[in-house]
Amino acid sequence: MTVAVIGAGMAGAAAAKTLTMAGWQVDVFDKGRSAGGRMSSKRVAGHYLDLGAQYFTARSESFNEQVGQWLSNGLVSKWPAVCYRHEQGQLLQSSDSTVRLVGNPSMQAPVKALLADIPVLLNCRISRLHYAADKNAADKNGTDNVANKNAQSDSGWYLFDQHNKRFGPYTALILALPPVQLHTLLATAAAPDGLGYREIIPIMNQLQAQAQALLPCWAVNLQLARPLTTDADAIFVKEGNISWLARQNTKPGRDHMVENWLVHFSPQCSILHLEAQPAQVAALAKAEMELIFDQQLNVIDTLSHRWLYAQINPAVTQSTPDYHAGLKLAFAGDWLKGGRIENAWLSGVAAAKEIMTHG
Repeated sequence: MTVAVIGAGMAGAAAAKTLTMAGWQVDVFDKGRSAGGRMSSKRVAGHYLDLGAQYFTARSESFNEQVGQWLSNGLVSKWPAVCYRHEQGQLLQSSDSTVRLVGNPSMQAPVKALLADIPVLLNCRISRLHYAADKNAADKNGTDNVANKNAQSDSGWYLFDQHNKRFGPYTALILALPPVQLHTLLATAAAPDGLGYREIIPIMNQLQAQAQALLPCWAVNLQLARPLTTDADAIFVKEGNISWLARQNTKPGRDHMVENWLVHFSPQCSILHLEAQPAQVAALAKAEMELIFDQQLNVIDTLSHRWLYAQINPAVTQSTPDYHAGLKLAFAGDWLKGGRIENAWLSGVAAAKEIMTHG
């Protein structure tokens, strides 16, 4: 039994690992240069800067068990961050007891560990899907079929990349993508004369309603010439243009770094400046930090990244597309369960179990 997983973030990695441990053959595809999705980090001057997810927590029994393994293997560490909140123009220390966890030496470390023994095709943008019920219905367009050469049947899912290279057939397919990208990709398999047309259109309609489930986020890292005068490691900003500040060099595995602060802009501000140049956003980040800390910053380097699908939109009611047993099609992603890295992992495991049970 062979499965294709599109998306190498936490959800896709958890699905792939669960299937592999059960004896299934899995191939993972991702358009990025490395696995991790929104847990990806940027390596700069020998150290990692976390631009996406900043930490995660564990609440469920199953995820706590997984986290325990990561802690034992040194892939994850506890971050004893001194947390503040900024509201009504004041910095107020928070006294919560949340156990915050970070990947070590980067946030994507646990994702890479899940995928360690699984074929992962990076820099591979899957741009088209085709489902064939039997060998006579298989789409023969596209260049060589490089995956699953030993498959006994031509039926199943075929994937085509940006160069029209064909992969497949796969018995089942897991899509671990944001809803907009998911809708766009599924549309390529929903041609009126295609086998899955009647089955896929209702799924696409459901996804259309989820189009705004994830909102954008500009992330900016500011490298400073000298440390700020504050004991804060992380700040939850309750109003204004930014939503989060983090002192990256206080995270385990990053303490050898010079002073680096990560700024996450609010969804509203990110939308307003969606097409801005990185340098413009970096300048705004510096100005916002100076207002919050009432200090002048000596910035020696900046790194900006725009996440188009990042922050959960509370105005959108999450609605999970059902597993389709006929097409052997499953879905995974944190947005299906309200956000958070733990929910990405849980959704990936759930998608894998659907296929293992009904596939």
